[in-house]
Amino acid sequence: MNSFVPPAEPDRLASLASGTAVVLLLVFVFTVGLPLFPPKLADPFWLLAFTGALCTNGFLALLAVLLIHVAVTLDPLSLWHQFGRLVVGRFSLPVAIGFLLLIPLQGLAAWRGLDGAQALSNRAGQAQEGRMAQFRQAVERSTTMAELQIQLAAVQAPPLSAADQRIDFPALKADLLAQIKTQEEAAASKSATTKLPMEALIKDSLRVVLLSLGLAISFLASAQMAPPRRVVAAEEQL
Repeated sequence: MNSFVPPAEPDRLASLASGTAVVLLLVFVFTVGLPLFPPKLADPFWLLAFTGALCTNGFLALLAVLLIHVAVTLDPLSLWHQFGRLVVGRFSLPVAIGFLLLIPLQGLAAWRGLDGAQALSNRAGQAQEGRMAQFRQAVERSTTMAELQIQLAAVQAPPLSAADQRIDFPALKADLLAQIKTQEEAAASKSATTKLPMEALIKDSLRVVLLSLGLAISFLASAQMAPPRRVVAAEEQL
């Protein structure tokens, strides 16, 4: 029975698979590299973005590797496809090790990112507390309206409005102190309820770990695949 598939069809499919693999590898490189350029190795948030991008787009590289193996299967006599599979086989092991190294890198970046967020939150809270303390001292030290205006200007606080200046000084002073106390209590309450992105970091780190393991195992399997043997054509016997 004659086959409906032309003899040259496997060769064309192999070329298509090989060309698609090259395109996927280029897409992988540009997708991961361009948004993260220039590199900032000292920035934990850049490292988190780097590990996330590699794991999220790593399946593009894995699909490219699979297509190269498919190309060799379809056209085992092509030296070009065999060379591509040889290159893939040699680089699959380092790539697998690289994905495994993303696991401790993710942990380090997450820990540094959480520590940096905590330090930033503390500095912001301390700066706001210092600002409120200066404002309170300026109001408490003032004994007249003119002195209050000078004290507010010295701590770079908002100046008194025209409506404020028409209020009796004792009443204005008491009102300002009450406003300061309200702002201090609001800031303290906000600081107590503010949660660092620990839960998000844990979930993202777990995702990166699982993806890294899966990709590392897949590339390791690719590295273990033996290069294809040369197929010797035999003459058909009538």
